[in-house]
Amino acid sequence: MSSDQFPIQTAIKDNNINLAKQLISENPQPSSATISKDDDDRTPLHWAVSINNNDLVQFILGQLPKGTDIDDLVDASGWTPLHINASIGNIEILNLLMHVDPQPDINAQTNQGTTALHLAISKTHSSYVKVLIEEFNCSCRVKDKKGFTPLHRAASIGSIGIIKQLLHTGKVNVNAKDNYGWTSLHHALAEGHADAAILLVDEGGADVNVENDDGQTPVQVSVDEKVAKYFKEHIEKK
Repeated sequence: MSSDQFPIQTAIKDNNINLAKQLISENPQPSSATISKDDDDRTPLHWAVSINNNDLVQFILGQLPKGTDIDDLVDASGWTPLHINASIGNIEILNLLMHVDPQPDINAQTNQGTTALHLAISKTHSSYVKVLIEEFNCSCRVKDKKGFTPLHRAASIGSIGIIKQLLHTGKVNVNAKDNYGWTSLHHALAEGHADAAILLVDEGGADVNVENDDGQTPVQVSVDEKVAKYFKEHIEKK
């Protein structure tokens, strides 16, 4: 019979919630058990968040050593439980995590430079994005390692609702460039999201003539001629 080096994490991954709670409670040092790391440097809190279990997250938070900083609980990829939750989009867990003392840094970045906002946008969690911006005042300008701002991400997936949210904050640079000189407008057209591109111009004032590092304007990187034509026709009407 093989011994499990990380029984708490295993119990959580197996969705055996009662066993996980029991293993933590019966540990000689319950608080230490809650911040123990597995081979991926993930704590029980990481896994509780990843299986989207509000009750278990609340239980573990109540067992953490006094003064534990969630920002210090990073896995091998630099993800804190907050990053995992942003990718899942659970607002109740977000509130639980953000009411820990000390409060986690809402703009903390992973090893790839992504913030909770980047991750929530990539998964189109519109309501979660709204809470991040309006309740926790997250930055809308942070760039990841590729130079992507949250608006770059929203434009790349063509999310009209999230693009509007970002533009309406008044806290974005619509013409910000990534590491290759691409703006959000470049990405919208390259991915075929003509309506998102039009929104960036109409409501965000995006520059249609800005060039990337290869000297290409946004319309020149359009995914196909149909998208380019649709976009140009709209712009010419203005």
